[in-house]
Amino acid sequence: MKRNGETKRRRNVAEEAEQGGGGEDPAMWENLDRNFRQVQSVLDRNRSLIQQVNDNHQSRMADNMSKNVALIQELNGNISKVVSMYSDLNTNFSTAFHGEKNGHDGGGAAGTRA
Repeated sequence: MKRNGETKRRRNVAEEAEQGGGGEDPAMWENLDRNFRQVQSVLDRNRSLIQQVNDNHQSRMADNMSKNVALIQELNGNISKVVSMYSDLNTNFSTAFHGEKNGHDGGGAAGTRA
C-alpha cells in the first residue's frame, strides 16, 4: 500500500514548513497538505463504496443489486468532487508558487473545500 509513503511525504512537507522549507511559505504548504488530506478522504470513501458495490454484485441478491444504484451515484459524485479538488489544488499551487517567485505572499492562495 502507498499509505506509508504518503505519510512520510506529508511528514516531510510538514517538517519543511516548520523549518522554513528553503524560503517557501509554511502556510502555503500547510494549506496544500490539508487539501490533499481532504482529497484522500474522498478517495478512501470511494474505495469503500467500490468494495460495497462489488460485495452487493457478488451476492446476486435483488435488494443488494438495487442498493448499488445509490452507491454508484455517490461514487460518481465523489469522482466529480475529486476532479474539482485537484483542479483547485493546481490553481492554488500555481498562484502561490508564481506569487512567491515574484516576491508576493502566496500563502493565502490555497483555499479549502468541504
